Amino acid sequence: MSWIIGIDGGGTKTVACAADLSGRLLARIEKGAANYHVIGLSAFAALVAGIVDDLAEAAGCDRSALALVSLGLAGADRDRDRELLGGALSGLGCPCLIGSDARIALAAGLGDREEGIVLIAGTGSIAYGRTRRGEIIRAGGWGHLVSDEGSGYDIGRQAIARGLKAAEGREIPSLLLDRIIDSLGVADIAGLIAFLHSPATAKADIAALAATVAALAAEGDKLAAAVIADAAVELAGLVASVVARGFPGAAPGAAPVPVAAYGGLLLGCPALRERLAGLLAGQAELLPPGPEPVMGALKIGYDYLKSLKAGS
Repeated sequence: MSWIIGIDGGGTKTVACAADLSGRLLARIEKGAANYHVIGLSAFAALVAGIVDDLAEAAGCDRSALALVSLGLAGADRDRDRELLGGALSGLGCPCLIGSDARIALAAGLGDREEGIVLIAGTGSIAYGRTRRGEIIRAGGWGHLVSDEGSGYDIGRQAIARGLKAAEGREIPSLLLDRIIDSLGVADIAGLIAFLHSPATAKADIAALAATVAALAAEGDKLAAAVIADAAVELAGLVASVVARGFPGAAPGAAPVPVAAYGGLLLGCPALRERLAGLLAGQAELLPPGPEPVMGALKIGYDYLKSLKAGS
């Protein structure tokens, strides 16, 4: 029996599914980070090879009958990225379709819609849209050093910075710094700074602080709420940028542009999502949660196989 694999490889977690050619899901597994900029090409190749082996065993499929692997990956935005990743996967013995994690989320979230936008806010952030003409418009997603506004990492970093200011009387009084220190299991500010500069501290560790910030905001802490509100403004700005450049018809009175929202931050922080929806009102509309992005990877894989069949 021929089968395919869809992979959603994020900066923190990787989800992979096996399915037969009729669309029936056979198995699903989760692994760690897949961004090769963080883990390296060799570790990435080993990760995918392990996924293939594990799914073959879980689904009871013959590895030699694997028709293709369709991947949506964090850190795969540029042609050079895809070239390097394709080379790393050349030993799999089957075609590999490599695109960004935003591309598969768009395919999953929009379904049969011709146009729309996907907004991803997890460890990083990006808005990625497709117009009726097939044009791709994006905003953000350039990495935590220069971009990823409104992401979990951004919230965590802003919370630490503003919590330190509050401790020095340069921000409104807040429990933010105390909660962050408690959540990290360090003793004091010196321990926090040591944690931040430790080679073992990853982006995902900073992004994980977003849950602490959101919980404190829900308790009424004004500074934590301000950090969440500012993140919503940044995410709305990403969407607005894509709308302005790719959907000029989305003027007042026109139907709002559909926006599929993904990422642990948007799905796990109702206050952020609610504020974001208010900021986008009249211009763009957040869609109800859709299929997980890995389903978009499978959809792209099926479309590719159909195109091959139609061309034969």
